[in-house]
Amino acid sequence: MLEDNLHYFKKSIETQEKNLDNNYMFLDWDDNIEKYKETTIKIKELLTTIKVLKEKNKTDNDLYKDLYRMSLDRLGQKSEFNCFINACDTTMDSLKNDFKTFKKVVNLYLDNRTISDYSPKEWIQALIDKGASRGKGSKGEDKVLRLAVQKGFKHISSWEEFNKEKKVVVKFSKNNFDLKSIQKKLDIKLNFKSQGKMLDIILKHDEKIMFIEAKHLKEGGGTQDKQVHELINIIQTRNSNKNVLVGAFLDGVLSNHILDMSEEYIKNPKKLNYEKNKTVRQQVDIIKALKTNKNNFWFNTAGFKKFIKDF
Repeated sequence: MLEDNLHYFKKSIETQEKNLDNNYMFLDWDDNIEKYKETTIKIKELLTTIKVLKEKNKTDNDLYKDLYRMSLDRLGQKSEFNCFINACDTTMDSLKNDFKTFKKVVNLYLDNRTISDYSPKEWIQALIDKGASRGKGSKGEDKVLRLAVQKGFKHISSWEEFNKEKKVVVKFSKNNFDLKSIQKKLDIKLNFKSQGKMLDIILKHDEKIMFIEAKHLKEGGGTQDKQVHELINIIQTRNSNKNVLVGAFLDGVLSNHILDMSEEYIKNPKKLNYEKNKTVRQQVDIIKALKTNKNNFWFNTAGFKKFIKDF
């Protein structure tokens, strides 16, 4: 039997997120590590040739062009040279249509750095690992989907299955399960503050349907705070249909900071000093939204596990 939304919020507070979550780890070597290494070696060979010619007061524009093409390629973006581009207050993306500036950056590299004789794949993998967080965009929704499947919800991909099956879980998609289709086929209007907002997951059990936005955030900051604000906006959405539920799922270390509060504050959020800092403001806004909108929920992993079991 489904409990009220504050019950699952309290469950979330009681059990914090772990610092290490297997759902967000990239532990395997990159599938293209040997290709990255091969391209990095070629980049160094070109740089060495350009340097030798430069020392003889000679230039070969074709060599610069070859290096330019190789540096633009995805496989060329994990070399020491490409890292140096950032030290010049620019990016390879910014140089896509600026070959003249690219040549200047090459010359700066040759004047200020040495060309290593080695290209160990461990160095390249380290650069890939450093950017691993960019690949976590859909991991939160994948985790929610997986937890639902573990509790007997069928992962489907068509409206035919959605209507036929009793317990289903599906990802939002622009081509099929988008806001227009939901409004048309389910006669449900989702009025979020962000115009055209797409959520991540749809859950259905009999007549009840839940829409979930899932995020994984490690720490605070401009972009992360904006994403937390986005989740709060979702649970502030007013909805009088008792069969339509809306959920905000947040895991990661940042979730622990936001859920660091006692039950006393849930009973009376006025005890929290709203002006103290952004985390307190987020806490107050979440509590008020949940109390105002009984069909809306806020979960971390523990809270969602309890919810999906009851749902």
